[in-house]
Amino acid sequence: MTLSKKVFITHCVILISTLFLQTSLASELIVPIFKADYTLHHNDIQIGHVALTVKKSGAAQYQLTSSTKTSGLLSFIRDDDVEESSLFDLYNGRIRPLSYHYKADLGDSQKDIILNFDWSKLKVSNSIAGRSWKLAITDGVIDKALMQIALMHDLADNDASLSYQIADGGRLKNYVFTRIGTEKITLDGRQYDTIKLARKKDDKPLITYYWCAKSLANLPVLLRREKKYGTFEMRLDQVKFSD
Repeated sequence: MTLSKKVFITHCVILISTLFLQTSLASELIVPIFKADYTLHHNDIQIGHVALTVKKSGAAQYQLTSSTKTSGLLSFIRDDDVEESSLFDLYNGRIRPLSYHYKADLGDSQKDIILNFDWSKLKVSNSIAGRSWKLAITDGVIDKALMQIALMHDLADNDASLSYQIADGGRLKNYVFTRIGTEKITLDGRQYDTIKLARKKDDKPLITYYWCAKSLANLPVLLRREKKYGTFEMRLDQVKFSD
């Protein structure tokens, strides 16, 4: 189970982290400022938590930070901490990443990844473990941490395409969300009216399900993924929005 939980922590960061790309221009893009806390579960056993924040950074920039930590029984088995951050701005009605940083301490291994976006040259450069690569990009490409902001915005438009390109691992990866319908769900005694989505990456068969609350600016309140060794979930505990 140690390996499966390590994989889950990594997947959760990708979903949220693991808690934004090409956005619809049908409505004005407003970046929500908030702090959200989630718990991670494997077969209903709590194994960690995630803190996700978006705040202003200067007059025209924003900072997203996601921090994932193990807890409970898993913390006795291994100490997995993952933190990622994205500095971004708005340009021509789109979210535009400026830099991205992923740092992970996964038991006895570490990762430290930095992306820098050069929009004047339409290039993104990556640095990891002494190696580097450069990738040509187009308008609308973002880092993987920003997918949630774009998704939250696009869900307000029923006709918006929920397909996003992410610069990751030296190539562009395509994430596609499919609207399944609406559903009322209850978490810790609180009921939410949600939009249910199914998400796939490239042509991989694994599907992740999202439940996004309309009353919380379409913030996901529940994410679920079924794997051979059990059900993994990320559940919202609390969120606070700021002006």
